[in-house]
Amino acid sequence: MKIGVIVEGDSDKDFFDQYFKLKLKRDIIVLSSGKKGTCKILNKQKIHQNIKALFAKNCHEVYILVDLDTQCDNRSKFACIIELKKWYQEKVSVLKFSNVFVTIVSNEIEAWMLSAWENSNGKLKRDLEKKFGLKKSLSEKEMVKRFLGSKKEINRQNNDSLDYFMSKLGI
Repeated sequence: MKIGVIVEGDSDKDFFDQYFKLKLKRDIIVLSSGKKGTCKILNKQKIHQNIKALFAKNCHEVYILVDLDTQCDNRSKFACIIELKKWYQEKVSVLKFSNVFVTIVSNEIEAWMLSAWENSNGKLKRDLEKKFGLKKSLSEKEMVKRFLGSKKEINRQNNDSLDYFMSKLGI
């Protein structure tokens, strides 16, 4: 069964394309909602366009991954996954589609990478940078490259949102 995944940016897409799809051995098509700085994960028209494109490619289900720390809408900050999910579903009107699911990534996709070493609930990109012993910040694409080079495996028991997503996939 083919599934579609919509992620926030190109580095998230790289993580799915270069790691997640290969490790899960699932037929996954990944679309990025926009380039860095464009924040199209909140653009209703763009998300609906992506959903329709994935269904046109015969995806049975579509998952939209939204970071808990999404900085797109400065008026709305959420500390609770459930509140953000409800707000997002209403803002982008995804409930009108069947087989479309919203998953909140706590806090960023880098936390899923950090799960390879430790409990990463509530962790951020800077926590993964510390794990790598970096003194300066890397771009998100460089961070994905560094993770892939580590040859470590993500551990769903170390991140609740990762575990939730994998459970939704039936893994």
